[in-house]
Amino acid sequence: MAATADTNGNGLTLRWKLSPKQRQFFESDAKYRTLAGGRRFGKNTVGLASQIDFAIRPHAYRWGRDEGVVTWWVAPTYNQAKKYGFEKALEMLPDRLIDGEPKRTIPFEIPLVTGSQLEFYSYDRPESLDGAGVDDMTIDERGYMDDDIWESNLAPMLLDTDGRAAFIGKAAYSEHFVACFERGQRDHPDDVEYASWQATTYDNPFIPDERVDDLFGDLPERVFNREIMAEFDAGGDFLTRDMLEFVHAEDIPETELSWHVVADLGVEADPSKARENDTDFWAAAVVAYDSLQQQAYLIDVTRTRGMTKDQGVGWLAAIMDGVPTKRVGVEAVQAQVWFVQDAQKAGLDAYPIENDRPKEERLTYLSVPFSNGRVKLVNHDDPDDRGPGQEFDPRWNEFVSEWLSFPTGSHDDMLDATEMTLRQLNLGGSVEAYSGHAYGDR
Repeated sequence: MAATADTNGNGLTLRWKLSPKQRQFFESDAKYRTLAGGRRFGKNTVGLASQIDFAIRPHAYRWGRDEGVVTWWVAPTYNQAKKYGFEKALEMLPDRLIDGEPKRTIPFEIPLVTGSQLEFYSYDRPESLDGAGVDDMTIDERGYMDDDIWESNLAPMLLDTDGRAAFIGKAAYSEHFVACFERGQRDHPDDVEYASWQATTYDNPFIPDERVDDLFGDLPERVFNREIMAEFDAGGDFLTRDMLEFVHAEDIPETELSWHVVADLGVEADPSKARENDTDFWAAAVVAYDSLQQQAYLIDVTRTRGMTKDQGVGWLAAIMDGVPTKRVGVEAVQAQVWFVQDAQKAGLDAYPIENDRPKEERLTYLSVPFSNGRVKLVNHDDPDDRGPGQEFDPRWNEFVSEWLSFPTGSHDDMLDATEMTLRQLNLGGSVEAYSGHAYGDR
């Protein structure tokens, strides 16, 4: 059952169509609000509505200033801040409330005729989170953000104004996110400034339950419990050994296959810093794809580290020499755009791949095509040569180790390259079909 809430300001009434739990979040005047929601519940819709209401009528709230108000929307990446924060806010705001032209470069800004300003940032660049005097802050997909960013970069922004903060997102575990949620559930004098809600995808009255079942019913149970039911204690590892199925190269059906390669680059301007931070790892995945059966064969995933730009181009070219295609995808982050150009000069048909969702979310959804048997890892060895207890080609040892240790392992480069490769394919209930975008609540 839907309800409405009104924002009255500057001679206008904005009417928000909200579900009951969205309205509770919207109307709460707690200093710290936490909303753990399933996919497509409507987290960012109500988060933006609440922030707009604060910016238009700040005098109605106990927190922050009454004039010259600044609000921050902080997303996992600037691409998400733009697409699901800045642009969505522009859709929600009447033109007459916007003062002049919004700032369409990083950080994005929307000035209002009330004197308030909406600003949009990303927590993947903590160095950009400088300033002071923030009155209202919403951190989207809070569970994916390092707690240190809150303590060191964001919480201090609220001190001068005695501002408020909202933490929204799926029930991805972070110690601070969970602690705020639990404090919001307790009836204790020390927690009166906290409020929290847990909302499943089924709590969205605008999406029939049958549609939720159709979209997400094939997810593994532990993933379903976190992503749809918003359970912090879903328990267990998200990527498990029973999801991995192996096939020998000789047993692949003789059919026409297309070939796909994607590289996850470990390039950083400062080599010593890269090695110190363990960010100098490179990985590439090679997949053969049967489009008629919608079946993917993971031929190889390889990882190395510590290469220069030119060495990296040579490494990738050597991989491509053994594959019947010259087309290769490369993760399109700002520091790696030049690599695409150099790979093209080396004769590779390189193209950029955009990632507009948090890495942990993307990799979690690998569980879908692997569990459904749509992806098989290819053995090339002689099974008789394996050691005792070795169930598969030893080439896969590193990949399996990384798979089982996700999301707390020290590396995820091989998984990242694999996800970006599989995303290019139609696997029925595939990575892309199930994941949609990080917000899923339009």
